[in-house]
Amino acid sequence: MRHEWKPELDQRGALPVRSSPLRAATRQSVFLQTLSLGARISLKRSAVFCLRFACRPVSTFSWIKFLDDFSRQQMLAGPHDDLLRKSLDVFFITGIPSPARLELMTEHFRIAAELLRHDDLATLWRGERLDMGAVSGRHEDYSMQMLLADHCGCRHEGVFAIKLARASDDYTLWTASFVFVRGQDGTASLAIGGMQGPKGAEAKRSVISATRCLGGLRPKDAMLLALHGLVSPANPPHIMAVSNATHVINQRRRKRRRLMQADLDGYWTERGGMPAEPFGFRLPAPSAPQSDSPNRREQSKRAFWEAGARVCRTFSRIQALR
Repeated sequence: MRHEWKPELDQRGALPVRSSPLRAATRQSVFLQTLSLGARISLKRSAVFCLRFACRPVSTFSWIKFLDDFSRQQMLAGPHDDLLRKSLDVFFITGIPSPARLELMTEHFRIAAELLRHDDLATLWRGERLDMGAVSGRHEDYSMQMLLADHCGCRHEGVFAIKLARASDDYTLWTASFVFVRGQDGTASLAIGGMQGPKGAEAKRSVISATRCLGGLRPKDAMLLALHGLVSPANPPHIMAVSNATHVINQRRRKRRRLMQADLDGYWTERGGMPAEPFGFRLPAPSAPQSDSPNRREQSKRAFWEAGARVCRTFSRIQALR
């Protein structure tokens, strides 16, 4: 009697890759993508990638193998080239070896697969922007997007980043880069690798205008609320953040280090943070902002918190239980 196998559909309604030949093809595709990388990037970037491979062959090969295995396990297409090129020498914090950086990056994606919906993870994996929604102020809307940190000027400060921009002209008001991590109790959390405000003559005026429009909520505080909301379904006791001393920019040239103007230690302390290993600071997880407050600032805080929480796969289930 012939047995007819009928596979279940995945979240996108597509057939998952299960047969051995297809699985082998998926496994091979990321390595083939790496071999053809030089044809898609500049000569300088290609040379840097080859030099990195020559200097750290074990770590670089382990990273490519992880991308290959993760693509197959999560039934994803090939990763964006910028993920293949991710640096293991200059990433997230100073003073740790390449194997530790590799563990940070691989654990980030394992946790991302737990927290994020499959379609959203696939969007980020391909290097596309994930729309997190918009928050309305008095006279302006502000859009939230999640994307690869490589695509918003902070590739060394994290794997993913959240960008806050004016919806009318896509003017970037703030970006925050991060990696997902696990706390000592195994709870999923995140660590912030960098916070960047706008640059140029219009920067200060734009931030002040946005703060007033949002009822007094500063853009960087809005970003922090979104990050807390992002991991809130896991209910971590705190999130973590790098300090001035551990920031990855300290590994760069002196000219590059002078570009960092933000006092991270001062801001984390202002937000109730305490010095803690291994990244520099630990920030307590706040309770969810009020949902029925008539105050515009509180309404804005709730909207940004939910913009982060909405990305998680468990958010809709939690809302239904409420």
